[in-house]
Amino acid sequence: MINDESKIKKSYKGVAMEGFIARWYAKNTKGNMEQYENWAKLVVENITEGSSVLEVAPGPGYLSINLAKLGNYKVTGMDISKTFVEIEKANAEEAGVNAEFVHGDASDMPFDNETFDFIICTAAFKNFTKPIKALNEMHRVLKPQGKALIIDLRRDASREAINKGVDDMGLNWINTLFTKFTFRFGLLRSAYTIDEMKELVSHTNFRKYEILEDQRDPIGFELWLEK
Repeated sequence: MINDESKIKKSYKGVAMEGFIARWYAKNTKGNMEQYENWAKLVVENITEGSSVLEVAPGPGYLSINLAKLGNYKVTGMDISKTFVEIEKANAEEAGVNAEFVHGDASDMPFDNETFDFIICTAAFKNFTKPIKALNEMHRVLKPQGKALIIDLRRDASREAINKGVDDMGLNWINTLFTKFTFRFGLLRSAYTIDEMKELVSHTNFRKYEILEDQRDPIGFELWLEK
């Protein structure tokens, strides 16, 4: 296994969203609740009643909260941002759901081996500074035959598709402009291509995986992993 991740990962250094930026993000992504609901339903299609599910980098926690509403699941969210953990806990309490949110690093998770049946991570993996370690941590905390799903932006996504996706978020014109700018000059530069994701996975403990393009999102991919 390659230990020097700098040979593979992007030069981009992910920084945890804290304070005002985290609260701004939580407010603006709330309008995209249908997407979180759809992701939660996708998780339910791949688990059974009583399953333990981990969401890595849940941000405001909307996906985990929607998942907790759908059945008897043990839902845990882990985020490196202390502000987001506070927001997640407040949102879960307001929604009246049983979901646990903890502070932690994707490359050094605070969980025992073989804890979870399913792991999901959306729109965050490109920001991880140690992607191989993060994938191996997912492998470690998954139960045998457990699955992980990573959904994220593709670096080769077209500008037209991105603009349409942002327009569909229902933001005001200022936030629409700022979000498009962020995609073009920030997020795209840190995103991976499909071939780069395959290269990353090849240096992890995962041996079974599948990458789906354009299945549900024209600007992203789904990486399905199985322990």
